[in-house]
Amino acid sequence: MTFSQQRDISGRMAQLSSANTGFALHIYQTLQDERSGRNLFFSPLSISTALAMTQLGARGDTATQIADVFRFNQVDQLQLHGTFKELNNLLYQKQSGYKLHAANKLYGKSGFNFVQSFVEGTASYYGAAIEAVKNFADPTAAKLINDWVSKQTAGKITNLIAPGILNDLTRLVLVNAIYFKGNWASKFRAENTTQDVFKVLDERSKVPVSLMIQKGKFSLAIDEANDCLVLEMPYQGNDLSLLIVLPNKDHGLVNLESKLSADILKSWDLRLKSRQVNILLPKFKLEAEFQLKEVLKQMGMPDAFDENMANFEGISGDRELYISAVIHKAFVDVNEEGSEAAAATAVVMMKRCAMPREPEKPILFRADHPFLFMIRHRSTKYLLFMGRMMDPS
Repeated sequence: MTFSQQRDISGRMAQLSSANTGFALHIYQTLQDERSGRNLFFSPLSISTALAMTQLGARGDTATQIADVFRFNQVDQLQLHGTFKELNNLLYQKQSGYKLHAANKLYGKSGFNFVQSFVEGTASYYGAAIEAVKNFADPTAAKLINDWVSKQTAGKITNLIAPGILNDLTRLVLVNAIYFKGNWASKFRAENTTQDVFKVLDERSKVPVSLMIQKGKFSLAIDEANDCLVLEMPYQGNDLSLLIVLPNKDHGLVNLESKLSADILKSWDLRLKSRQVNILLPKFKLEAEFQLKEVLKQMGMPDAFDENMANFEGISGDRELYISAVIHKAFVDVNEEGSEAAAATAVVMMKRCAMPREPEKPILFRADHPFLFMIRHRSTKYLLFMGRMMDPS
């Protein structure tokens, strides 16, 4: 590969990463309005991959709206799916420090004539094989999909397709599953974990929490303008990290969320600096499930879900398909050893500031009140998972 080809791929990867960040922040704002005051966790990568496969077969206004919502229009359209393939090759290469695995699959109605270029495109760009399903109304169809998702996510995502989602009119289900497990580059010692309290936003009350403790050199940004600290904790191998955004005020997350933007995320990266930090971080597990149909319609892609307006001629050769559901489930476990996270998305289609001086004493990073967090790929800044911790109990 020539230098100019590598630079071209790198440029497109940066465009896709920027698109992912824009979509992640938009859906975060939409979901946080819907789930006010509650924990939140999702995988922007899983959702956008599943919809990128769908985008392969979208046409007209339907395609334009999907591209607008997912910021795919920020990437050269002729190169969009090839760039996803390059990203997947980069993210999911075998690493010794952590496990990061993703898989895509199509489940299609037996006898239904899918457009060959769509089937070939999803296989070539996303490694998504298609499996024939005789009868989607039969409960064994949902079990088939759920078992595959569970296997791909080490049993962390189960029952993605609930009873009643599939029926006689279901023609196609596109599924993405992603799984991550990584140990910290610098682990917490379990014997140092202490029982403490976490200040909950809603009732201004406190709940019990296990706070993990360690001291050492970490990348930390001090953002005085947005009144917060930003800590980066790398996983073994240093390719992936957990970014934790902690408001200085116990109840400062709501104000911070209202200001979130791609520019602010970039400013945090520029401010990250190696410092001595005393970290107190809660152990926590989160599980979340979303029906994203209304959320995505609200964000700007209503036509895909409208049986009269949807245009997926690139999948079926006619306009009889529309999306009936987009289901997303995610899981994360943060502990002394590291983190484990998983997510799955199914698309069901039916027929019709100034740098401060290095302080002399360590900075205290005490995450005993609501905070924002992201698991990301460090070199591309691609957001794999994103969420907020409101109540660890």
